Amino acid sequence: MKSIKGKVALVTGAGRGIGRQIAIKLAGCGAKVICVSRTLKELDQTISLIKRDGGEGEAFLLDLTVLADIEELRDVLIEKYGQVDILINNAGGYPKEVYQDGEEQALNIWEWEEKKWDTIIETNTKIPFLVTKTFVPQMIERKSGDVIFISSRMGRIPSQMGAYAMAKSGIVTMSDTLALQVKEYGIRSNCVAPGILDTPGQRVYNKSVGQEGIEMGDSRSVADAVVYLLCYAPSNMTGQVLDLWSKV
Repeated sequence: MKSIKGKVALVTGAGRGIGRQIAIKLAGCGAKVICVSRTLKELDQTISLIKRDGGEGEAFLLDLTVLADIEELRDVLIEKYGQVDILINNAGGYPKEVYQDGEEQALNIWEWEEKKWDTIIETNTKIPFLVTKTFVPQMIERKSGDVIFISSRMGRIPSQMGAYAMAKSGIVTMSDTLALQVKEYGIRSNCVAPGILDTPGQRVYNKSVGQEGIEMGDSRSVADAVVYLLCYAPSNMTGQVLDLWSKV
């Protein structure tokens, strides 16, 4: 088992759901967790849960679509901690302005509005690109680091979710490409693709496609998978995807 005690871990989208559970789990393993989100109230709740369990966490309110803001965060963290050892690219999902109307989740590709398509693609692919672009170079300098991307079952199978499915498929390719490019520096890049989890967005989607009542998993399973990749997976395991759903 590889210990992450004392390691600095950056978790994007840590205000709720999957990101919150990952942040809590990593803090419980002894990591210093940097929690990033754009909603202060949710971030404060995450930090409170971390500290309640004796963990160490720090919150940063940030718009992760703005490169200059991410670069400023990097400079602050390097100044304070010296390095960022673990990057969890979790931020993304279905923006509320898109999924408020449940009927607009299960659209044919030709029925999508261009603006909403662009919003989904930017939210789910541009954010991890910018964060990776900003934080991986300091890992390369130290020849050490772990990057984990959170994708989705929707990016692994044919899906009715149009832009979201395409974006999540792109996340897998981004992780694989990064793994290829940073392997020589001792850095690993892997991906976790959760199945159907009980989240607000998933409940809206379930209603839109008539699958209300379907069995849903728990976000904590994703946190367990992240810890597996960081602490238990073989040291040469990189460019892999952990699919967290039953295929039988």
